[in-house]
Amino acid sequence: MKEIIAFSMLPFGIMMIQNVLFNALNVYMADVLGIGLVATGVILALSRLWDAVNDPLMGMIIDRTRTKWGKCKPWIMLFAIPYMASFAFLFMPVDFKDKFGTYSFTQIDMEATIATIGEGFHIVRSVGGEISMGNFLFAAVAFLVYYTFDAAIDTPYQSITPLVFPESRSRVKAISIATVVGSLGTILPVILFFPIVGGFQDKRRGYFVAAVVFALLGGIPILLASLNLREKVYLKPEKIKYFASLKIIFSNKNVRMLMFTTLFAAITNLGAMFLMFFCKWNCYGIFNFEAIAEWTQSTFGFAIHLSEEGFIFPVLNITSGISYMLSMAIVPRLLKKMDKKTLFIRQSIIFAVADVIVFFVCTFVFPYTSPDLRLARIGLLIYAILRFFTNFPVGMSLVLLTAMFSDTVDTIEMNSGERLEGATFSFKGLINKFGVAGFNLLMMMAVNAFGYEKLQALAQRDLAGEVIQRSEVLANKSTLTALFFMLTVLGAIGLVLQAAPMFFYKFNEKENEEQIKAFREKRNAELEEELQTAMIS
Repeated sequence: MKEIIAFSMLPFGIMMIQNVLFNALNVYMADVLGIGLVATGVILALSRLWDAVNDPLMGMIIDRTRTKWGKCKPWIMLFAIPYMASFAFLFMPVDFKDKFGTYSFTQIDMEATIATIGEGFHIVRSVGGEISMGNFLFAAVAFLVYYTFDAAIDTPYQSITPLVFPESRSRVKAISIATVVGSLGTILPVILFFPIVGGFQDKRRGYFVAAVVFALLGGIPILLASLNLREKVYLKPEKIKYFASLKIIFSNKNVRMLMFTTLFAAITNLGAMFLMFFCKWNCYGIFNFEAIAEWTQSTFGFAIHLSEEGFIFPVLNITSGISYMLSMAIVPRLLKKMDKKTLFIRQSIIFAVADVIVFFVCTFVFPYTSPDLRLARIGLLIYAILRFFTNFPVGMSLVLLTAMFSDTVDTIEMNSGERLEGATFSFKGLINKFGVAGFNLLMMMAVNAFGYEKLQALAQRDLAGEVIQRSEVLANKSTLTALFFMLTVLGAIGLVLQAAPMFFYKFNEKENEEQIKAFREKRNAELEEELQTAMIS
């Protein structure tokens, strides 16, 4: 149990940092740094071109590493501190304005284009506002630096699981507990990140201070965890060539199916990236936070300053986090009734239907964007309750996919004699990152095409200290609907797509477990014989 706790500190720290990245970075880049949604999506997509080199390279390095500490642990120890620094660098409080010139995007105006249907349909294009080239270039460099060290931490973390927990049952238990503990790491930034930001008049400085705080809170557990883990699987002294390892991996049909599932799972998880935009704009003005501040001042002698980002976002994220933990905790129990593949397919289909229902209920039955504040608050409450349940497949899919990839690593070793965690999990990470970047760019372009620049203009007015009226936000109904679509229906599409490849995944878990056990016993006996021979000679 002590080792499971130490192992759990890795996802605790990594998920804490990635949660901030997932929920705050897009808003920071688009609205605070001021480069817009499309530019943010373009930078994220370009950084994935670097990942195409960086992730496989890290996988190759891991599979060729032979040290007394193992093949993954040394790299986590080495890169923990650079990882922390690169994360804080993303939020550096810079503003180059027009020092390096400006640029603008030409884009499709989706609302105007739809309006032409029936009247000589044609595509309407518009030119976006001017964006600082200096800020764009800084963001691009910061992304590349961060994702370099992200691969250096995340790839060995993903790869170390079957090395520390070689037996399948204990591995599922460890993954389940670790991901539950990891999800606890996501709660702290939800509660504190935006209140820290709100404590500064200069939002750029506030974001940077909050990022430094969470770089330390997330990075230190990663470093401590790496010092207390022990890899147990015997590694041959010979180092396999990288391209030979790829040939072995992708000759396995189950690996190919899992890679497709990982790609589509990126769509499932992508909607959560729009949660902050939803809270900031779709929920704008539902609560009178100024009145709350005045009441706390008169009642308690101090004012509590809240906002959509600092109140609604934490509430929705915490309820999601609780369901995330519960979903991961029940996976071992559910696996006593069915195998991993069956559970994965069933939960994907059930919750896809649920996501679509949520969209229609909260858009048409109890619209949270209603000018009637009472109806809007009821709609938001209903969404918060339903979101608790529709978030279940996120945690369950993570546990099941990690366990199934680890199973394939064991099978590949049994068939080829090679342990290929590095190559397998680096490509898993690469596929996921490509999926997130590519689909994220497409979705950001879609939201922008529905008029997000009008909301971005309101954000710049808010930064300048102007008061924004709720009616001004609600005037952008098509943009608000697009944001909510990303949170709900997009997830449903991803769930259906991620389930499809699993119908072609063929794996007998009971039979494989027995074969792996026999293989391990044989390998250990051979190792013991080699050691005795070496001692005699």
